[in-house]
Amino acid sequence: MRLVLLAFGLFVIGACSHNISLHSGTKNVGLDQSYAPSMEIRSMIQPYSDSLTAEMGEVIGRADTSFDLTYPNSNLMNWAADALLQQETQAVKMREPVVVLLNAGGLRSSINRGEITVGDLYKLMPFDNVVAWVRLPVERIPEIEKNLSQQAKGVALSNARFEKGKLTVSNLLPEHTHITFITSDYLAYGGDKMTFFLQPESVNVSQRTMRDVFIQAVKQQGTLTNRTEKRYIP
Repeated sequence: MRLVLLAFGLFVIGACSHNISLHSGTKNVGLDQSYAPSMEIRSMIQPYSDSLTAEMGEVIGRADTSFDLTYPNSNLMNWAADALLQQETQAVKMREPVVVLLNAGGLRSSINRGEITVGDLYKLMPFDNVVAWVRLPVERIPEIEKNLSQQAKGVALSNARFEKGKLTVSNLLPEHTHITFITSDYLAYGGDKMTFFLQPESVNVSQRTMRDVFIQAVKQQGTLTNRTEKRYIP
C-alpha cells in the first residue's frame, strides 16, 4: 500500500483487490471494500495530518486590503518584489544597484483581506524555488529591455521600473559597471525565456526558498504594505 500525504489533503491509495467499484454519471462499476483505508492506517497518519493542519493554519499577519493576482501590474506583485528586496538586503551593504525581478506567473494565488496564514503563503508560492543573486554588466540592459517587452503578463519589480521598452534602475550612476538582480533560481537559469540571466558575471544560489522569505516578510510587517503604483508599462 502506498500512502501520499499532501499539504492540503490526505490521500490513501491501495492495491489489495481485483474488484473495483466507481460511480460516474449513470455508470456503476463494483468497488471492493478492501480498498477502504483501515483504522490502523488512519491512526498512523492522523498525528501528521493534525500537525500539518495546525502549521498551515497559523496566523502570521494580516492584510487591510486584498492583494490581487492581476496582470501586468498589481499590489501583490509589488509586495512580493519589495518583500524579497527588503528581506535579502536588510543586513547587506551594497555598492551597486540591486533590482528584484520576478516572473508574474510564479505567483499563484491572491492574498485576501483579513488574517494571513502560513497556508496562504504556500498557495501564493507552491514551488520550492530558492533565492538567487545574479550580477550582470550594465551592457546587458538593452537585452533585458527587449526581453521584458515580450513578457505578456508583465514582471514584478522592485527598485526599478519598466516603461515602454525602457528599464529605469534606481540609483544607477554612470560609474556603475554592474547591476545585481535578486530573483529565483528558475529565472537565474533562463526560465520563462529570460536568457539574459545566462552567462552572468557571478551567480549565488541560496538554500532559502522564496516561500520562506515571504513568510518571514509577513511576520515582520504584521500588516502588509500596500503599494499600488504601476511598475511595468508595456
